[in-house]
Amino acid sequence: MGCFVLEPKAHGKADEVEHVPGTAVFNEDPVAAAAAAFDGVDLSTLKRARGREDLILIPQPSDDPNDPLLWPTWKKQVFFWILIFGTCLVGAAGPLIAADQRHIASLLGVSANTFAQILSSWFVFTLAIATIVFQVATVKLGKRPIYLFSSILLCVSAVWASYADSIGSFAAARMFQAIAMAPLEFLVGASINDVFYVHERGIYVAVWTAALLLGINCTPILAGQVLKKPELGYVWVFRYFAIAVGVLIVLQFFFMPESTFVRAPVLPPKTTDSTLDHEKREAAHVENGADSNLLKKSFLQELNPQNGVYKTKTNVFVLLARPFLMLFTPTVFWGGICYGLGITWLVMLAVTISVVFGSPPYNFSSASVGLTYVGPCLGALFGTVLAGPLTDWSAKILSRRNHGIYEPEFKLLPVALYLIFGVLGFVGYGWTLSDGAPWIGPVIFFGICNFAIVLGTTAAISYIVDCHRHTTDAALGALIFWKNIWSFALTWNFTEQLLHYGPRNCFAIIAAVIAFTSLCTIPMYICGKKARSWTHRHIRFSEEDEMSAVAH
Repeated sequence: MGCFVLEPKAHGKADEVEHVPGTAVFNEDPVAAAAAAFDGVDLSTLKRARGREDLILIPQPSDDPNDPLLWPTWKKQVFFWILIFGTCLVGAAGPLIAADQRHIASLLGVSANTFAQILSSWFVFTLAIATIVFQVATVKLGKRPIYLFSSILLCVSAVWASYADSIGSFAAARMFQAIAMAPLEFLVGASINDVFYVHERGIYVAVWTAALLLGINCTPILAGQVLKKPELGYVWVFRYFAIAVGVLIVLQFFFMPESTFVRAPVLPPKTTDSTLDHEKREAAHVENGADSNLLKKSFLQELNPQNGVYKTKTNVFVLLARPFLMLFTPTVFWGGICYGLGITWLVMLAVTISVVFGSPPYNFSSASVGLTYVGPCLGALFGTVLAGPLTDWSAKILSRRNHGIYEPEFKLLPVALYLIFGVLGFVGYGWTLSDGAPWIGPVIFFGICNFAIVLGTTAAISYIVDCHRHTTDAALGALIFWKNIWSFALTWNFTEQLLHYGPRNCFAIIAAVIAFTSLCTIPMYICGKKARSWTHRHIRFSEEDEMSAVAH
């Protein structure tokens, strides 16, 4: 047992199992890292970073000129920043009219609680289902057609919402917006992996996370300035949003080619049957694109919206079942209550912000309600800056104490800060609102809530990704499904409950749930390696084809 992480047993014996996914040798030497990644391969034959002979590229690029890993730097950067623009818009879609939802509910002739159910509860439920469906479509069709289709649907549904004159029409428009948001919620991480090497991904993933939080927390501030003008109102909020999505569609069509690319694996040399080995290597050589007849696609060829159907080892129904196989595995279930509930608290704060600050004693206008998000925006920013380095630092320190062996559980320490600041933030937020404290008080605690949630959810995501490196798509799909189901269930009547029981009681309960879920991290830390071993033995995912999963 290293650093209090229990070792799993094999077949009831005291022997340790040979391999548990996620456990690795911790080494900051890039050559050592490559040796572990390409076990048995002659490292002198592998490709290295330009200008860095000590840095072996992971994954290894092919010789095909169309390999996204070989795109020029400018093309990768344009591709990435379009993804970031889309991420900001998807983050903005949820709280787009949160600052004025009480007024909009009255215009459409429904109660604030009913409107919140449509705006958030049914919205995230639809998003949960769409995530599963689009995940399968992406595996079969590639990413480019999914990005284009979803962006067009997002633009059309935003225009639809701006013209909706009944609650039924508005609700339908919001459901289609949820469907359209799904790909840009779960697919960006996979696109980053398509284009960048392992040693480059850290900063891009951090920017992606920051962009999503920027979209969520800055939108009420900006939208509030439009909502306060009677001649514009929520109608023009949706129209301005549609215009921004229209710009995104143009950028995606011209500057975001397909990034899905199937590479042959890097194979170690065989010690027997050299003829067969030579034939396999030749086949891999051709498949990787070393064939001189392969030509680089022209700009016009890259504009093709669809590049055919990708072959998979399993049928569509098995692909649909992949995330559900993961839902109740120990690590993903823990991630569901830590990450899923953490994001749900953000949704619950957003759906009640207009009720809280638009009522006595504050009586804020929609513009002023939007400005209350300055605190959360700063809190999320500080959390984003701190979360990554803190998670990596804890992993590094504990790995050294564990004789150079890294366990994913070492990244869970920041959850302690989630416990402290989460309880402080929600208790303080509820008490200051109940006592009618000056607006600066609840806004500061609102920011602390966001700071805490960023720390907790970042630790949870890092842990799940490291536990399921060969099945990340299925694990994250299950995690996002948990998040949307929690959001659907807990936001259903939350506005009504807040008005009935008061902010002090409601947010104190949330603080208690945060304390409970954070304390669940202790058994997860201690027994996490055993849980990973159990998942590896009972739910078999092919490492050669991550699109294949079979319950065992």
